[in-house]
Amino acid sequence: MTNRFARNIALVGEGEVVKSFVSVVSRTRPILKTRTSGATCYVVDMGSDAQVTLWETISWKAGAAPKRTALDTRVLQYLRSSCGIDLILFCIKARMGSSEDFVPCYDEVYVKECQRKAPVALIATGLEWSGGNMHGWWEKNKDNMFHLGLAFDVHACITTLHSHDDPCIQEQINISQTRVEALLQIQDYSQQLSHNPICSNESLEHSGGIPCSPEGSSVICAGSLQARTVAIVGASGVGKSSVINAIAGEKRARISSDADVCTRECKVFLVELKPGIITEVWDTVGWGEPCNETVTGLVKRLIGTRGIDLLLLCVHAGDRVKGHIERFKRDIQPECRKKVPVILVVTGLEKEDDMDMWWTNNKNASVFHELLVDGHACVTTVAKSDDLVYQQRIQRSLLRLRELVHRPIPSSVSFYELTREDAVIFLLGCTGCGKSQFISTLTGIPEDEAGVGHALQSRTYRFTAFKFPDSFNSGTPVVLIDTPGFNNSDSTLSDEVICKSMSVWLHEMYKRDIIVAGILYLHRPTDHPAMAHIRPFVEVYGESVYCRVCLVATMQDDAVDHQNESKISQRGDLDQLVSKGAKEFVYENTPESSRELCQKVTNDIDVARAAHLKRVVSELCQELPNSAGDRNADDVDLKSLEGLANKHLELIKRIREQSANEKAPEECLEQSKSVRRQMEDVLAQNGQGMSPPVERIKRCLRTY
Repeated sequence: MTNRFARNIALVGEGEVVKSFVSVVSRTRPILKTRTSGATCYVVDMGSDAQVTLWETISWKAGAAPKRTALDTRVLQYLRSSCGIDLILFCIKARMGSSEDFVPCYDEVYVKECQRKAPVALIATGLEWSGGNMHGWWEKNKDNMFHLGLAFDVHACITTLHSHDDPCIQEQINISQTRVEALLQIQDYSQQLSHNPICSNESLEHSGGIPCSPEGSSVICAGSLQARTVAIVGASGVGKSSVINAIAGEKRARISSDADVCTRECKVFLVELKPGIITEVWDTVGWGEPCNETVTGLVKRLIGTRGIDLLLLCVHAGDRVKGHIERFKRDIQPECRKKVPVILVVTGLEKEDDMDMWWTNNKNASVFHELLVDGHACVTTVAKSDDLVYQQRIQRSLLRLRELVHRPIPSSVSFYELTREDAVIFLLGCTGCGKSQFISTLTGIPEDEAGVGHALQSRTYRFTAFKFPDSFNSGTPVVLIDTPGFNNSDSTLSDEVICKSMSVWLHEMYKRDIIVAGILYLHRPTDHPAMAHIRPFVEVYGESVYCRVCLVATMQDDAVDHQNESKISQRGDLDQLVSKGAKEFVYENTPESSRELCQKVTNDIDVARAAHLKRVVSELCQELPNSAGDRNADDVDLKSLEGLANKHLELIKRIREQSANEKAPEECLEQSKSVRRQMEDVLAQNGQGMSPPVERIKRCLRTY
């Protein structure tokens, strides 16, 4: 590409939708329609010696299956070989079933022809009926489209109407023109990949009179090894103060024996559950009409400043549950959505023979529909009792509440919420090997909520990502991805289908520079991992990915019978995986064992990042001219960059080994910093001709 702002966008979609999109562009920009190499294209004048060329490629009629012609192939090949494709733009009509319609076309264009290397965008039209929330269509459909293998780097939800008498629809028309203009103004679409969510800059000064410092810093001193923030919300008299006392193990908050308000202002209590682990527990005013803004304001401010690691929603079992839940869904849930793990704490169950049965009997009630929680705890907050049975229930409740606060509670996230800062861990294994149970043991989430099943059919139907707030003390956000089990009886979830879905995740993560920190392959004593299940990782990351594979043997509750002893002795592909660098572990079905496994993986995140950087640099160097006569000084510098990336990886490996042996790696650290500076100097000196891949390497260096 030249320094001149010239971008080539390949248009794919229904013929009428493509033309309506072009018409939206023509309202604000001069367009010249022409034909080049047998293809229709539209040259858009962006002003200031800049232009965008829209190329018609694959199109089809509404209701007909997308079909690629020989001309379509020639146009795509011409673009790739001559001027390059800066963006593939899929134009669709937003309606039910439209996603499935163009899956084959998406695979043909993006996967096969462009090999997932070009940025890809989605334009969804026909959203004038959305009631002022066109973007809501994307939020509702993005996960389902990704499940179908449709991943997009940029998107815009618009209407292509020219005008309308309804002021609301006319406003949507104006917004649509602005969105299309913004899409065309982007000079490097690759920079849109995995961008971090942008926080609102709105002032929080009047959100509820919360005793926070101006910077929103924690009240915990900087010398603490680990700090967590827990907020407790609920109506008056449900036992919030008693929950705090149970967590602290002593009386901290004043409690009342009736439903009178005993917490009249927001307070924070410091609780040390273990040495070096300090938890801020925020007690809020009980819900009442005059106080709603105060509670909502506290939650909003905490999320916007220090963040909330866990929110406990307290309700008292009884007739008032419905009103409490509805108020939470109305006032608090919109602030927590996808940002804060929420646990439902049901109190007042001291008279129940089995406290957990309350949730089993009530979870399907209509009031809990659309309630977004990541777990539950059925407890009693009675402080003491002479009754032995009550004492046992009180003790179980104390342990459950403290366990919830201490353990990392993950929040479910979609693919599009992953960032370059995350360390992603994949959980693989055959059906019934214990992947979802591993998550349940790690987090304390009840088994039925973690997707645990005991039949031959997998209970995990899709790839499910859980993001952990406390990072296992590694300083890096951790995302666990639970996958459907291999070898299950569901014909729609064959190993081939699962591996294909995994390939989509991995290719899109790699394109966005999101790191796979490790692969936990769980297997029972009678089952062994298969090389084929690791192949998608090797295709994306190369042979070095085997070093990130942890072969985890799960301890079964049932004794292994003699008939299966022969299966245990047959290690299958396990030995071959170990010979390539995979490591073997034994999982003891305990929270400590699960945390230790995750800790081992996240400890090696710097090595995984350095390996990723090396691979990205190697790909850049492979794109350079092969003949020496065609190379210039910039090409030679970029070739030297590959050697620096290799050296950087070796230094990071050495630092990791020395850190494991508790040796001081100061010399290696200085060498690593020096190598990074040399890489930055080479990138700074490089010409502009290779700017997109060079910018990608710069982003990796900044992030890692």
